[in-house]
Amino acid sequence: MSIQTVERPAVTVVGLHIRTKPMSPEIPALWPKFVARIPEIQHQTEPHVTYGVMRHAEATFESLDYMAAVAVSDAHRIPDGLTRGSLPAGTYAAFSYSLSRLGQGFHDIFNRLLPDSGWIQAPGPYFERYGASFDPKNPESAVEILIPVKR
Repeated sequence: MSIQTVERPAVTVVGLHIRTKPMSPEIPALWPKFVARIPEIQHQTEPHVTYGVMRHAEATFESLDYMAAVAVSDAHRIPDGLTRGSLPAGTYAAFSYSLSRLGQGFHDIFNRLLPDSGWIQAPGPYFERYGASFDPKNPESAVEILIPVKR
């Protein structure tokens, strides 16, 4: 099976971080707290675009580091309580799912699409990208999912 891949540049992000479990209600609860703090973040590079950055804290995949974030050009001065992170440059498998199907999308990606593609997940964080046209009140609004991959 063929999947779409894209080359992405390195991106520095600033946002709110939690350690939780995959699909936890803590993740959607984090977003309003973060959105309220977006105006405090200087040097944003993608107006009206946000990222949900994920990394499994353990090999068991039961613990998840999740960051609601925005891309910045300079992260030297970040507001108290926020964290900086980075998305490495490289090849990413790119998928798009509606907000209402996000959980099913991750299940499909990791259990069927990637294993059947000839690509494997590369080290590093994977992320959701909420574009400028994303509407959190519309369950059909599209969310990009990008997974670092290698052959």
